[in-house]
Amino acid sequence: MRFLIPLALSLAACSPSVEAPTIATTVTTDIPLYTAEPDRRDLGRLSYLGGIEIDYTDERFGGLSALHLNSGGSRMLAVSDSAYWVRAGLSWSDDGAPVALGGIDIAPILSRDGEALEGQAADSEAIAALGGGLFAISFEREHRINVYELGPDWSQLDAVAQPLSAPDGAPQFENNGGMEGLTQLADGRLIAGVEAPSNGARQLWILDDGRWSRRELTAEPGYGLTALAAHGGHVYVLERFWTRETGNRIRILRFDAADLDDTARIEPDLLGTLTAGMIVDNFEGLDIIQRNGQTVLLIVSDDNYSERQKTLLMAFAVTG
Repeated sequence: MRFLIPLALSLAACSPSVEAPTIATTVTTDIPLYTAEPDRRDLGRLSYLGGIEIDYTDERFGGLSALHLNSGGSRMLAVSDSAYWVRAGLSWSDDGAPVALGGIDIAPILSRDGEALEGQAADSEAIAALGGGLFAISFEREHRINVYELGPDWSQLDAVAQPLSAPDGAPQFENNGGMEGLTQLADGRLIAGVEAPSNGARQLWILDDGRWSRRELTAEPGYGLTALAAHGGHVYVLERFWTRETGNRIRILRFDAADLDDTARIEPDLLGTLTAGMIVDNFEGLDIIQRNGQTVLLIVSDDNYSERQKTLLMAFAVTG
């Protein structure tokens, strides 16, 4: 495995005293996939397992822009785009559907100086598990990547940020169109996906032995990349389209991780599209787990802290 994190990182650095996380329960409601056909499950090469709408009154909850689950899917770690950790337990039905979220902890994501992030510096957008309780978080507006040692049980939500180098192209990223996707491959390489297309293609930046290189992914006009997740030799991609007239559309794509070793533009496969007539919102978080013999793909929505939007968690079995 390639080592991504410089040994000089002082991951054992002392953390300052911060406000203790809030621990509470929440209300979750089952949701269908198709609004007029609640029993329908098919979505291209995916099969809908179930989903929940999450209702929680803490004003810090919402804006979920990144998602990570433990190997069994019983615990969830999310990142909001206002720089909060959101940690919770997740329960599932016998049919394999997520049914309830509870025991929520919320805590501020800290800066490299150990302070709660604010303003332009607080736009945290993606999470990548690096192993051993280490997590990388990418940020927009002030384009950068931080590493946090949360511990194997994710208990250290007061971890101080440690810097990781940003891609060479970061100074040219759009203010609100930067690294919305971040994931680690099985061989240890880190991939950062840029939301806004450049010259008709999506930028994928790969960190290997401390050096970044660029690859390209074919871009569908009007869509922006919002998440990446590597699993089972593949890289999964979440894309979002939005206009005031048509609302949200979401595409879920996949390509072979081996395609990253070629310099040719990558052509991903379309697994499914969420559009009008379905439950769809501003999905920005994505993770893949193995559960009960199935490859399960989960997405979570960013409600932008708006009463007109919802926090949704939906699960699909990958069938093709």
